[in-house]
Amino acid sequence: MVNTDPTTIVRQDVSHDEQEKQRIVELANTAEARELRVKLAAAYRILARRGLDDGVAGHISLRVPGAPDYFWVNPFGLLFSEVTADNLVLVNEKGEIVDGGPMINLAGFQIHSAIHRARPDVNCAVHTHPPYGSAYSALGTLLEPLDQTGCSFFEDHAVYANYTGIVIDEQQAQEIVDALGDKRALILANHGLLTCAETVEQALIDMLDMERTCKVNLTAMSSGRPVHATPPEAARQARSVLTQPARYPFQWAAILRDLDRHETDYNPWR
Repeated sequence: MVNTDPTTIVRQDVSHDEQEKQRIVELANTAEARELRVKLAAAYRILARRGLDDGVAGHISLRVPGAPDYFWVNPFGLLFSEVTADNLVLVNEKGEIVDGGPMINLAGFQIHSAIHRARPDVNCAVHTHPPYGSAYSALGTLLEPLDQTGCSFFEDHAVYANYTGIVIDEQQAQEIVDALGDKRALILANHGLLTCAETVEQALIDMLDMERTCKVNLTAMSSGRPVHATPPEAARQARSVLTQPARYPFQWAAILRDLDRHETDYNPWR
């Protein structure tokens, strides 16, 4: 019988290694770390303002600088619009809460810890259930490069087609990681989208671009007319331009300016 006990989707284990906790909490409160925490909280708010969140589901994780086996994630039960830089939860590779709390989403830990273990190049991972991305995920197929933005994901995303329910065990998480491989984005069939990158800026912007690409694909398909994808060489050229590291800070700054015109309480140290 399937276990539907709601307590199976949360994790409340706390680390009891006080010496290690002190070391990590100090690392998590350096000037560099606080700046990263503000970016992470802003990413949650940006997704919320654009309607790409899903209640209290979904999560963005970010490694702690100097402590790659630890990462911040949202506390379970808060909307993305309620996340702030000082209410993020710090967890270790065992899923034990080191700072903050009182609980985290078990599925969030399983997915994100598996990604961080498998991909040392990934510091930030974004997983949510946006409207168009969730609809497109039901097709179980790769995105077509139908416009310039969509070319960003040409040959650099994958599909995880084996939906087996809410991710509450390591085997499910490992299957997701295996499907992701070395790509920077993943469509989770009947579930949602995932992006991962070295920085918060890239992971967040990739999620915005991927949701837009799902919308463009679905809109074009719904016309009933033949769909013409961008030629491979042109798609590769556009991808190389759109994914160069210099692009993301400029676009992030513009998105952040827009966010700050509406809300700034995500940053308690402003």
